[in-house]
Amino acid sequence: MSIQVFPGIRAQMGEKGKELTYYIIRMKVIDLVKDLVRAQQIDAGSNPQLEELVQRAWTENRSTGQIAKYLTTAHEYGERFLGSFVIATYGGAPQWEPVKTESVNPLAKMVESDYGIFYLDGTQEYFVLDGQHRLESLKFLFGIGNHKKQRPTEPPEGLAEDQVSVLLISSEGTKSKDEFRKRLRRIFTALNRHAKPTTLVQNISIDEDDIAAVHTRRLLRDLDLFKYSGEDTDNPTVDVRGQQLREGAQQLTTIATIYEMNRIFLENIQCLDKKCKWFEKKHPTSATGEDFFKFAPSPEVVDSHYEIIKSIWEGLQESIKEWTSADRGKMKNHTEPENREGDGSMDHLLFWPVGQKGLARFLASKLNDEAGKKNEITKALTKKHLKNISKIDWDMFSGPWYGYVLRQRPKNINKIGRVKQEEIELTWSIHNQAAAETNVADMIDFLHGGFASDTKMTKIFRDQWENQLVLWKPKQETIDKKWDEAIKTRNSIVSK
Repeated sequence: MSIQVFPGIRAQMGEKGKELTYYIIRMKVIDLVKDLVRAQQIDAGSNPQLEELVQRAWTENRSTGQIAKYLTTAHEYGERFLGSFVIATYGGAPQWEPVKTESVNPLAKMVESDYGIFYLDGTQEYFVLDGQHRLESLKFLFGIGNHKKQRPTEPPEGLAEDQVSVLLISSEGTKSKDEFRKRLRRIFTALNRHAKPTTLVQNISIDEDDIAAVHTRRLLRDLDLFKYSGEDTDNPTVDVRGQQLREGAQQLTTIATIYEMNRIFLENIQCLDKKCKWFEKKHPTSATGEDFFKFAPSPEVVDSHYEIIKSIWEGLQESIKEWTSADRGKMKNHTEPENREGDGSMDHLLFWPVGQKGLARFLASKLNDEAGKKNEITKALTKKHLKNISKIDWDMFSGPWYGYVLRQRPKNINKIGRVKQEEIELTWSIHNQAAAETNVADMIDFLHGGFASDTKMTKIFRDQWENQLVLWKPKQETIDKKWDEAIKTRNSIVSK
């Protein structure tokens, strides 16, 4: 076995007498992939539980897909980077040799024993505690190991010589392999049990690979509707922390909702994820939408798609007048109309995320039809499909949203059967599940004359609508009244 030499730092952690010794070493990528293997491949015969106890499950698709693609494309933007690997080593004869400094600085003398050269004789066994998928992606790209997929290309130039950081945990100080494994299980738990994944909002705020996240941040900067002065006397239009809104909230929407709407547009308008003639003519650098939300396309593609996303939002902003004129806090009021104080408040569906995303789904469908007809997606075209928005009564206590999106349930439902009917307290809440977005989109389409074009289809749709109502012991006459309100709206739009 050849001796391997790496520069590094020696450190210890833990109680006196039980210190854990580890080394932070610099290693070339090519050395890493040749010499390290996954934990499942080590000593599986004597300890078949090792994979389960020490190493998280390895997913081939993740290693040969997402991470491998990042490694092969990130250099195009000068951004290739891999976080530190945490690897334990057992056996062999590792040696540490401090490097003496010629500096006369007393501070340098104080720390010189911590810097040096780490020697490995090549007979060690390795346990990969953190970075298994990254390691396997590198091995895949260099054609090392057994993989079901065939690597698409040669590794990008310079990847083999890239220098990575490896936190190497030594077995020194432990009496046996079993004792060392026990220590590794505890370390693995410490690394993973308390690791908290980033939230959707955090990802939107920092992700440079997800094109919808990039567009969302740009809209907050560019669109007048979303701009915030930062003054204490001003209320921001966008809640940049949460994913939902509460009654009376002064924000119009959330950053998560804007992001989801952008994804709806990008995923459902064919010229935003597939090439078509008008788009290709205007934006010749476009690309398909494969992995659009995982890996950044070229800046030219991001910019050209943003032009269209922004034009759609400008059309929305100019079509929904209440978004810029109404008191946003008064537009989210679950109080029944007869009990309101006459202050202009209502429960406006388009001031809630579920309504905004439902409208986006309706609009994306219409714009996709236009793209299929080779029409260019513009602000004017967006406004064309939103021209009848003002004819719809968006108060969720009106038909057809009553019980459909705004639902009524007993607040003290656990007491049903033990309290008198008049003592049951009812409460209103929004149907926020993903299915509600589709329901809203379908209803908006229906109100515009879509899909239920004859009496029979209208009857079927009405039955589906009624079956999804959530109301506490409603009267049939109330249900009929709400449906009649929907039909009246539909007729006012279709008959024009």
